[in-house]
Amino acid sequence: MKKPLLVLTALTLSLTAVLAACSKETTTTEPQPTATTNAPVPVSFKIMHGDGGNAYAKTVTADDPYIKEMSRLFSEYIKQPTTIGFELLNQTDYSQQLTVRFVSKDVPEVVSTTSIMDKGHPTAVENGVFLQLNELLDKYGQNLKKKIPSYIWDSPKVSKDGKIYGIPSLLNPVSPAAIYVRQDYMDKLGITKMPETPDEYLAFFEKVKNTDLNGNGKADEVGYAMRGGFGFSNLFFAPFGVYPGAWQLVDGKYTPDIVNPKMKDAIAFYKKLYDNGYIDKDFVSAKDVDWTNMIKNGRAAVWTHDLRNMGSSWGPSNFADKNVKLGLLPGFKMPDGTYRIQPKASGIAKVAVIMAGTKNPERIVQFYDWALSDDPVKTKFFEFGIKDRNYTEENGKVKWDGNADRNKNGESGFFQALINQASDTRMDLPVVESGGIIDTKVLSRGLEYAEKNQWVDPSVNMPQLEAVKTNPELDSAVGSLFVEMLLKTITGKEPVESGFNNFVAAWKKRGGDQAIEEATKWYNSQKK
Repeated sequence: MKKPLLVLTALTLSLTAVLAACSKETTTTEPQPTATTNAPVPVSFKIMHGDGGNAYAKTVTADDPYIKEMSRLFSEYIKQPTTIGFELLNQTDYSQQLTVRFVSKDVPEVVSTTSIMDKGHPTAVENGVFLQLNELLDKYGQNLKKKIPSYIWDSPKVSKDGKIYGIPSLLNPVSPAAIYVRQDYMDKLGITKMPETPDEYLAFFEKVKNTDLNGNGKADEVGYAMRGGFGFSNLFFAPFGVYPGAWQLVDGKYTPDIVNPKMKDAIAFYKKLYDNGYIDKDFVSAKDVDWTNMIKNGRAAVWTHDLRNMGSSWGPSNFADKNVKLGLLPGFKMPDGTYRIQPKASGIAKVAVIMAGTKNPERIVQFYDWALSDDPVKTKFFEFGIKDRNYTEENGKVKWDGNADRNKNGESGFFQALINQASDTRMDLPVVESGGIIDTKVLSRGLEYAEKNQWVDPSVNMPQLEAVKTNPELDSAVGSLFVEMLLKTITGKEPVESGFNNFVAAWKKRGGDQAIEEATKWYNSQKK
């Protein structure tokens, strides 16, 4: 039993030593000509990257047409010859491979990782292995700085002590939460106004409960589809000013919403949903597949899920009723007139780090800046691929079929998401419109809601607290004291008042007070 631990310890110590050695061996390169000079300056660099489990990526060779085309387009954009290469590693053990590669000092100029503190290179920042990017971004990364929100640059996945070491690639949309609704059910019930308050949801759900909307002859419809572990089930916290996982300042202390007294009002509302039959009585024991089947069989009027799944999981062909009509809800209208769905997620899909000592690092920053630019030629490539290979044009309009042979088996996902170092174009409106599955008007509203109706919670950038590392039950996820209390109070096994108060006492006793102390110290250090 001890041998694997000894091996891991030795590997960790070795990695630390090597990273330190890498720092010492790094030499300052002489200034290199940049794209601002007139003379051609050929530059080549390689990006080490996970293959994302993409079937096409597993077949890629050095002369891959998409990587070559991307290099060509970027070279033409900056008017400097640039060759970009990718080394694609198996995604399932990518982090472990990072460890081995950093130990052996066998890494290319750029590495795609989850965070500058990924367990594959935990001490790289401290040992000077990664290039600090602040000055390069100021000079060559104007699109990056303009289009990536400031709170993302402050993320510990990207920066430390105000120094930036990574370039984030974003989800599209950045925080893709969505509130789905059966628009056809609203039409059948004669409801023309989208629900925006808890009371309006209750009125809507009461009508759903008493109407055989799916036509199966049973009174089995519910207002809201829920999961026992509360995954995709957090809709009704926002109107009460709290949200699991979020923190806010209470009496000078940075406190998690799960122990905020206002949480009792949210729990009481969930209990009302349960008592009134607006959520499934068996939701606690239901598996995720049961949740999915409930929705697809027309038993649920509202559910929360990822907006990016609109055309896949929630495409019309997946429903028992092929004529299903979906809509999206804006969230809850607050007293100040704004709408709220949930706090914004970090939005970071991956982080690119440049090795210290790399020649011409400005060219690499320019490449990532180009990927996020408004260059229409670049955008067309990342959306539709290569002309006459992936798409054709008629009268200047793109003709693209996502189900064509060239765009199946991961090939379109390869150029739309995997080698796209800015984001993911699969939810771009031109791509969706070409697919013909999703109503682009509905999607446009969803994208607007995701952008405007989510708020920035500073704790999204708070490093994991030591108290929570030691006592994971203090968190708000499945298996936590919080979820255990939620399920008991919602189903009536414990009264809301005493159940919540007992939970708070237990939470604080098991290390919660220490967690608040740590969080408050972090929050005060971030006030600037």
